[in-house]
Amino acid sequence: MRDLRSNTRKLWYSNGEELVDILDEYGFPTGDYQTVRSDPVMFRANLSATRGTQGFTGTGESNDYFGSDIDYSLIISTSRMDLPIAEDTIIWNAEPQKTEDDEWDCNTNAFRVTAVARGLHHMKYAVKRMSEVRANGGS
Repeated sequence: MRDLRSNTRKLWYSNGEELVDILDEYGFPTGDYQTVRSDPVMFRANLSATRGTQGFTGTGESNDYFGSDIDYSLIISTSRMDLPIAEDTIIWNAEPQKTEDDEWDCNTNAFRVTAVARGLHHMKYAVKRMSEVRANGGS
């Protein structure tokens, strides 16, 4: 009963496979790179309602699961230890759609993994909404 199905929801993940040069209008490299992502893969996991704390310390201060230095919006947890999810993986909480450029839309319903915590029988992923990542100057 580690992952009770009624408590899980469908999520999709996509890893960055390679960096490719961005070319200018003449076909020359600009020095910038773009991440080519794999096709999204569906999996089921628990998605926290909001960022929370894992109890309190003896001094009355909150004890954040990933520490106070990691910036994240939600926590995703699962007992599946075989998922190839790592930092910078993109996770969607609704079925991903393609943009007009034939790339996966990483702006709508998307999160970026900011930290991974591996337990003995479970994985926890700290994720940040892509809209918040972009607003704070991330890519």
